[in-house]
Amino acid sequence: MKLKKDEKFKLILGLGNKNIKSAIDTALLYTHAGVRFFDFAPEIYPDFIKALKKAGFKIEDFTLCVSVATLGDIHARKANIEEVVCSGCGLCEKRCPEGAILLNKKTKKYSVEFNKCIGCGMCKKISGCYAISFEYANREINALKTLLNNGFCPDMVEFHASIPDKKQIIADFEDILSIFSGDISICINRKLFPVCETIELLSRMKNLYKAKNYDGDFIVQADGASMNGGAEDKNSTLECVLFAKELLEFSKTFGIKLIISGGTNINTPEIVLDNFTDEEDCPIIAYGTYARKIVSNLPHNKALANAKELVNKTAEISLAAL
Repeated sequence: MKLKKDEKFKLILGLGNKNIKSAIDTALLYTHAGVRFFDFAPEIYPDFIKALKKAGFKIEDFTLCVSVATLGDIHARKANIEEVVCSGCGLCEKRCPEGAILLNKKTKKYSVEFNKCIGCGMCKKISGCYAISFEYANREINALKTLLNNGFCPDMVEFHASIPDKKQIIADFEDILSIFSGDISICINRKLFPVCETIELLSRMKNLYKAKNYDGDFIVQADGASMNGGAEDKNSTLECVLFAKELLEFSKTFGIKLIISGGTNINTPEIVLDNFTDEEDCPIIAYGTYARKIVSNLPHNKALANAKELVNKTAEISLAAL
């Protein structure tokens, strides 16, 4: 695997985020802040490669991951607003962390910009709103196939497997294994199954990967409060840390690296250090909504300063072991 021993920061640009310019601008900002591990939708990959080269960076210095999702996983869903039902109140627009909800000035109704929506569900949390619904699809697996057929080969594929249907998870995972032979990361939520069943499912998936004799690494991403809107409190990050602790013995037994995501923020490095006594056991921290939020709509210097602060805080996990 290309990950460096001291690599602790992974930037999630959003599986549902198809807005190429927004994703690349954010990624380049964090690149200048020191990040070398990125995760994005398959559609973003070719343009990010071009952007890195144009900016003078060496592709081999990066670990580039593309995400796909099993059918029904929230990371692959999209919101939809039924115009006839929409009251035009604008509450959903205020809640959207990605700026994906837009007002039609003529009709005074709202709609969702497909390329920006990440399916987080923040808009749906409005009491009494019946205009918003969600659609699910395997579109990212098809996008991965297109990417590979066009000659691109990411270092890693992350498979979002957070649904209660194990048969669907295995079927989609086997579909991925039929076309991709690099590193695999499985993102799963602790709320789906008892820990023993989660470990059983992960073991089965690892054996399927191993049976292919692929020369890559099998990684597990413990997902906590997924797409929580970028909260900055300590409680929001506890779920993924505790889930990682529950998977720790499994990961050590099978030599699996852990990543944590969902609710991660500026407090996460401190909480990780409080809960993992051995630096070798400390999981990689994947930042998504929070990392994007703290650099959004800011002057470049301020955005870069915020990005560097988060990166430096994360680097303290490695420094603590020295």
